[in-house]
Amino acid sequence: MTQTVFALPVSVEQVAAVIKQMPPTDRQRLLELVPELREAPPLSMPRTLAEASASAELTRAEVKQALAGQPVVATDPFVGNLTLEQYLNLPDEERARLWELPAGATLMEAEEREVKPDAVLAR
Repeated sequence: MTQTVFALPVSVEQVAAVIKQMPPTDRQRLLELVPELREAPPLSMPRTLAEASASAELTRAEVKQALAGQPVVATDPFVGNLTLEQYLNLPDEERARLWELPAGATLMEAEEREVKPDAVLAR
């Protein structure tokens, strides 16, 4: 069985921009014509335990280097008005909620906060 592949003279970003400007009825018709858009498989496989462990170890090493040998104290401010100890004692769902952006917000719109002069920049 052969399959015809059409080369688009536009980028995926251009296609996305056009789709965003379509009225809802046209988007619905597009989904009817291309149902694969609705059923798209995940782009990557879940990480293995070994990959997750390697990633965690790399993160530990980067944090250790960023702290330059300074110990982390449970009473240090961590996020919002919480200390590290308070944050770690929160249930997983509450911790996850702290990191969520408001619906429709982007990182560029996130609230700015004052930081200590010795704060380490994220990479």
